[in-house]
Formats: sequence, C-alpha cells, structure tokens
Amino acid sequence: MFRMDISTAIFLYLMFSLLVIFLLWVFFERKSILPKFVREEADVWECAICTYTYVDSTHSEISQCPQCKSYNKKSIEDRLL
Repeated sequence: MFRMDISTAIFLYLMFSLLVIFLLWVFFERKSILPKFVREEADVWECAICTYTYVDSTHSEISQCPQCKSYNKKSIEDRLL
C-alpha cells in the first residue's frame, strides 16, 4: 500500500467530486437541448404597398399589414410553399 498525505487525499476527493458534478451537468444539459423551431414560409408575408415583411400565422388567404394597414393577398406561388 502507498502512503498519502491528508492534504493530498482531500485534494483528490474534492477534484473527483467536482469532476463527477461536471460530468453530470454536461450529461443532463445535452439531454435538455430543445429542437430548433422552423417557421414555415407560408406564415411570412410581404406587403405589396410598403414592402414590409411580417409574420402572420393566423390568416392563410388575406392578411393586414401591421405597418401601413393595407390588405395583402397570397399569390398562387406563395400558397404552394
């Protein structure tokens, strides 16, 4: 058996404890990564009057621009996306 000083034993105990805590933190942090949210192109509108780009997921055919208050209609190409 080998001899160990008390300060070396305390140091090794603390380092081992910190290493275990760090590894547990990394493990649980990797499990909690949320999937990335991807917005559909159909929700993105561009105003025909002021060319303001905005998101409106509640309407599918006609939407009102929040900047100039004009109404915009989706074209056929935009509906296919």
